[in-house]
Amino acid sequence: MGFQPAMSQLTRVRAACSGGSLGPTDPRLDALMGTYNTHREGLLRLAAKFLGCRARAEDVVQDAFVKMLESDLSSIEPARYMFRVVRNLAIDRLRRQRLERSHGAEAELDEPPRFEVSPERVLAGRESLTQLVGALNELPKRMRIVFNLSQIQGYTQRDVAKVIGTSPTMVNFLLRDTLSHCRARLGEL
Repeated sequence: MGFQPAMSQLTRVRAACSGGSLGPTDPRLDALMGTYNTHREGLLRLAAKFLGCRARAEDVVQDAFVKMLESDLSSIEPARYMFRVVRNLAIDRLRRQRLERSHGAEAELDEPPRFEVSPERVLAGRESLTQLVGALNELPKRMRIVFNLSQIQGYTQRDVAKVIGTSPTMVNFLLRDTLSHCRARLGEL
């Protein structure tokens, strides 16, 4: 293998595309590269927000660039279109990961557990739960209802507000005060 001088990203893309539909001096390629370079960090942040991993986000952003490079669409707003492509690809990747995890979880059900919970951990967990229930019982009924609906049953604050007949802001305050009380009580014990 001989020495090869460093090439700019634009030069590498042009070299790769010289046999394709984009010529070496295609203004569309220049515009696409400019959009990509300008918005690369924002695209990475968007993909990472969905995927939770910068490396996976980089893969998605590169896939989006290739997809746009291969498309025949001449978008009026290439940056907006690129963000949409990155978003869609990130969502697709996330769905695929969840599907793989769920199928992997089914396979793991057949295997015996790899770790055992010690009796000490079980006892500590029960004691913490008892302390939490005690802290909740010290609160007014309305605060306990808000805690139950939002933290245990998974309702949104907007839905909790509808159930108890108040505003989402009030639910937020009630939940904040409830959690503060519980943290303080668990910290004391």
